[in-house]
Amino acid sequence: MSTQPLVPNKSHLADVMDDTSTSLSGYIAEEIIEDYGTVENNNNDNDNTENDGYLLPYNQTVAILIPVYLLVFLASLDSTILSTLMTDIASDLNAIPYVSWIATAYLFSTSIIQPLGKLSDIFGRKPLLLICIAVFTFGCLQCALAQNVISFTCGRFLSGFAAGLFTLSTIISSDLIPLRDRGVYQGLGNIFFALGSAIGGTCGGWISQHWGWRMAFWCQVPIGLICFLMILFSFNLPPLPHEIENANSGTTMSEKLKKVDIKGIFLIAFNLLILIIMASANFEDKFVYFILSLHLLIGIYSLYKVENSHPFAIIPVELMKNRSVLGASLANWFGTMYSYIIMYYFPVYLSTVLGINSDGVGIRLIPNIIVASLSSILSGYYMKWSGKYLKFSIIINSIGCLGLILMIIRTRPGTYPSIFEQFTLNVLSVNAYASMLTVTLLALIAAVPIEHQTSVTSIQYAFRSMGSTLGTSFSSYIFTNNLSYYLINKLTLNKPDDVSEKVLNKIIDNAMHDAKYIRSNNAPKWAVNLMIESYNISVWYTFIFAFGASILGLISVCIIKENKLHTSVKR
Repeated sequence: MSTQPLVPNKSHLADVMDDTSTSLSGYIAEEIIEDYGTVENNNNDNDNTENDGYLLPYNQTVAILIPVYLLVFLASLDSTILSTLMTDIASDLNAIPYVSWIATAYLFSTSIIQPLGKLSDIFGRKPLLLICIAVFTFGCLQCALAQNVISFTCGRFLSGFAAGLFTLSTIISSDLIPLRDRGVYQGLGNIFFALGSAIGGTCGGWISQHWGWRMAFWCQVPIGLICFLMILFSFNLPPLPHEIENANSGTTMSEKLKKVDIKGIFLIAFNLLILIIMASANFEDKFVYFILSLHLLIGIYSLYKVENSHPFAIIPVELMKNRSVLGASLANWFGTMYSYIIMYYFPVYLSTVLGINSDGVGIRLIPNIIVASLSSILSGYYMKWSGKYLKFSIIINSIGCLGLILMIIRTRPGTYPSIFEQFTLNVLSVNAYASMLTVTLLALIAAVPIEHQTSVTSIQYAFRSMGSTLGTSFSSYIFTNNLSYYLINKLTLNKPDDVSEKVLNKIIDNAMHDAKYIRSNNAPKWAVNLMIESYNISVWYTFIFAFGASILGLISVCIIKENKLHTSVKR
């Protein structure tokens, strides 16, 4: 009697898989196929015991990851170094009215470059690293030499290519490390990111105070050159499967260039630019928003058509039909939205409502750095120990939502948090966000074949970038409009009879544009508490918006499916 194998050949089921995967029957078929596939994958993992499942021996893996993490630190430092220098730079270059140009140029650049990790499948990881470092270093040089706002803005746009180092570092780590251990190393990378973010602003301010703001950019030029030379001569990744395939097929540079999704890159840049303009600009004519919205819809549809047909699409549309890819992407979008709202407006609450000086605000944010680093790496260890992530992620993100509820309760107008709460109110939500980043990265990679791990990594960074842009812009709109409304109403209704309309308008204008004014000696005593209350209400509404985003993020996490975390890179 002949025996049939317990595990069917997947090729026999191709027609079932190709059937509409979004239908119920398609999902059931997919579940059955994936269950069979798990048996096969278990066998594969047992066979791939060389280097304990890693692509390289441990010492070689560490030798590659150290410069990669240092690049993450450098890119993170550059992203925050401008925070304490903006006033000095704008004053020196007579650019106060154009400060938004500088911020928007850098944001636009980082938003474009982060989804382009797919290009490293065509040209290789090392060449893309070298390009990002070279462009970033030239951008720092441009900023250091800039004599006007246009020149400096161009420099910041080029500096934004450092964001590509985040994406590439994640992709390289995924090349070397099996999924079961991947979360631990992602946590280590996030520690370097957090350190760079924390040091950037402080370091920039200290350098500017002693040697001027230009020196903050001059210092980065030799560091960039050293990193470039270090990667050029000492950074040797082993040939990856796609590179071996290209070498065997004799792929030339012209053939590689033909694979580049130029239309997709252009449309991504176009849509992001429209999105940034709509979110950050303030047009008096509402018809302008209608025109921009129309262009955005056309751009999104065009991007869908292009990415759905290009064989080497930057963002393969087919992947977004996978529920884990969709859920993880949306979780990154909404999670980054609420994270950036807290990042910007909790310090505003501490300084304006509670009257804490800048040093005190900085000290109260230290627990965030510690918690974010520990949460990321401990999440990685949990996934390494258990091989699971879905229930864990749902619990952690639920706790993050509860943390935002607690923040809303303890910062509502008329309520003042204790000293302990000032240090810890945002810890739960930050903890949830840091854990979510690590979990969703593994969920994305585990949900697709290994040849698509570069694409889903780029997708994660693209959604994070859009989330940060929209979170910052929407919360700014909520805060500014509420602040204007409450300042006008409260001060108008409570102004003394001897205060003229002209004086009142000046008080309102000062309070709108300078948060320090409300507690300065120049502010009239009758208006101080009213202005503080207006700031409190306005910040409080941004926290409510953040809570809404966190709920959507939790729902997105629930969409994700539990997949196997392989113990070998050869899955």
